[in-house]
Amino acid sequence: MKQSFLLNSSPEFEFSAYTLCALSGGDCTMSINGQSIEIAASTLSKNGQTVIDECYALSGGGPAPATTKKPSKSDPELQTLVDQMWAADEDRPQTGDIKINWGNKVNGKTDVSPDPMFTHVNEDLYKKPVYADLISTYNQDLFTPQVCTAESPMSGFKKSYLQTVFNTFTSSPAFSLAFKYLQNKKYPNTSSLDEFKPFLWNLWFGTYSRCSGTMGSSGWEHVFSGEWKGDEIDGQHDWTRYYLLEKAGKINYYGYYSYDSQLIGTFQYTWEKYLKPKGGFFTATSPAFDFSILTVCALEHSGANACQFNLDNYPIYITSYTQKCDAGTCISTAYPSDEP
Repeated sequence: MKQSFLLNSSPEFEFSAYTLCALSGGDCTMSINGQSIEIAASTLSKNGQTVIDECYALSGGGPAPATTKKPSKSDPELQTLVDQMWAADEDRPQTGDIKINWGNKVNGKTDVSPDPMFTHVNEDLYKKPVYADLISTYNQDLFTPQVCTAESPMSGFKKSYLQTVFNTFTSSPAFSLAFKYLQNKKYPNTSSLDEFKPFLWNLWFGTYSRCSGTMGSSGWEHVFSGEWKGDEIDGQHDWTRYYLLEKAGKINYYGYYSYDSQLIGTFQYTWEKYLKPKGGFFTATSPAFDFSILTVCALEHSGANACQFNLDNYPIYITSYTQKCDAGTCISTAYPSDEP
């Protein structure tokens, strides 16, 4: 049972708000006095009747979204692209598909949030190819998290699994829009997708070193799988990967720094014995959307918080860097944040 409730509200208001949320899917976001509030109202079936199981409210961690609030470096063309990609992302979770308990705000490096971050995921989502093909790569343990251990060659079944998810992502509506954006920007090798895909493959899967010359990393591994460096987690910016590790009991959620509704958060956690002091990812997008927008940002708006736009009315800041690698140019890191 969640130990939280609204303050400065009447019982009539709470009754009405909880009823509305329960009847509209069980997960609501609303603005009360300028504060974004999350309300969860779960139901269950008893003797053929639907009844309310539990209701609780959580602070949204910041002010409610304002459609007029734009990041300071917002690019109108990029914003148009993001709006189109968001509308076209047919694989992203819909209302009720995921539920997140952001818990308590981070305090040092201790666990101040006893519950998991994800309290519910509709795993029917994972029947969709963009998830199923990605999860297949996780199930095969294609990467070694430790950056000081050399990765196996990109060949055989490893390349086959990664080629499948790569082809699925690049066939998605979100990526088609991203590719057209790069074409309009006259980015090299974009006269056709067939010409661009070898460059894109190397960008994400080309290997490089994060540890004394050991070829133990790539942009894909860093972003979509996650790595261990020293006693900390490096990268890991995919919500599906996080959820599956948390479900398996390998991740312990500590608490949040900030978040915006069920869209994005920045938080702290451990993965096995390794600590992620501060990191995060989108929690309401598909992995194909993430792959597409992170590609655009890395190629056209790289740097610290250099890729800025609004997503679902919230300001988003993406940091990304590329570096030289054995394949030419590779992504070093790429991740979103809800704060500059």
